[in-house]
Amino acid sequence: MRHVKVLQLISSGGYYGAENMLLNLCASQEQSGCQNSLLIFYNVHVPNVEFYERARRRGISVRMVHCNGRADWRAVRQIEEYIQEDGVDLVHTHGYKADLYGYLAAWRCNKPVVATCHNWVGGTAALGIYNHLDRMVLKKFDALAAVSNAVAHRLLAFGVPTEKIKTIANGIDVPAFERAEPLPLLKAEGSTVVGVVARLDLQKGFEYLLQAARELWETFHGLKIIIVGEGPDRNAIEEMIQQFGLRSSVILAGQQSNMPEVYAAMDIFVLPSLNEGLPMTVLEAMAASKPVIATRVGAIPTVIKDGENGLLVAPKDSEGLRNAIASLLADPERRRRLGDQAHAWVSQNYTSEAMALKYREMYEEVLGKPAASAISARQMDHSKVDARGA
Repeated sequence: MRHVKVLQLISSGGYYGAENMLLNLCASQEQSGCQNSLLIFYNVHVPNVEFYERARRRGISVRMVHCNGRADWRAVRQIEEYIQEDGVDLVHTHGYKADLYGYLAAWRCNKPVVATCHNWVGGTAALGIYNHLDRMVLKKFDALAAVSNAVAHRLLAFGVPTEKIKTIANGIDVPAFERAEPLPLLKAEGSTVVGVVARLDLQKGFEYLLQAARELWETFHGLKIIIVGEGPDRNAIEEMIQQFGLRSSVILAGQQSNMPEVYAAMDIFVLPSLNEGLPMTVLEAMAASKPVIATRVGAIPTVIKDGENGLLVAPKDSEGLRNAIASLLADPERRRRLGDQAHAWVSQNYTSEAMALKYREMYEEVLGKPAASAISARQMDHSKVDARGA
């Protein structure tokens, strides 16, 4: 098995699921014969270096590419320079911005390019345009990894050929979550903690969790709701906490760096999302042997088997969420049983080592055939010759 040099490219606004998955991939692929270098966009208008610092602490080769706006050709040239300097065999992109810039740079360098498609979320009109451009350019990639069957089906609906799509589930470092002690900041003596780890975005269903928490507080007086993460809708969530009278029982804990300790402090993990791919936080909570309550969206039902290794509720159903949480708060033995089953499931199916090997197989398949980016470049050269001849 030959050594493969891969340039991993991502635009990061913080440390979320895609960033988590990518660090696990980079850390695990060394054993499978892949040498990864990580390149992160530095947006001068919205600077964020958290992911860069985390990667550096993990010992991963990481650099930043400066980007001055939505269309910065100098950033493309800088990516090209890194590809040439490092002798990169293949470019692997994550997210619409990385997809667009990475494709252009790989195409100009005649290198194959692959992408991981994590999910597409709605939002502003501008984001809708970027998502549309992303879907168009992804058709030109050599191969695409979908984190779930639901994402794979969406790629097919966009017109991506079946042979280009490979479903590769996210994987995590399971042992890291098995031996952690609870983070004292999050675990007060005598309290029962329902935890959420998510980007502070209303797409994560915080409204419905807070509605459920308001009613739960009347019965379970020692209950604490701990929300870990940052995001664009923090102010809106703070207003809802105030509106529902939950300031004493709901804590916005912000971004935390030692996630195994965070999960260890929880008695129940909840993710009430309205839209998901395969959330890393669900897998991490399961690895930490925590009972998980999540919504039936995205790939979550392929991981959580209702009543066996967790509980599922419908999205936007605050009553169903309240009942599910209440049932586990009242039954510690059931919590323990579901947590144990969750840990066993993740250990068998979602390790970072298994994920790394599947990506290595995808790289080998792509490197064993002519790159679509190289073919496109040759076709453009021929078209230029034809035009001159005409």
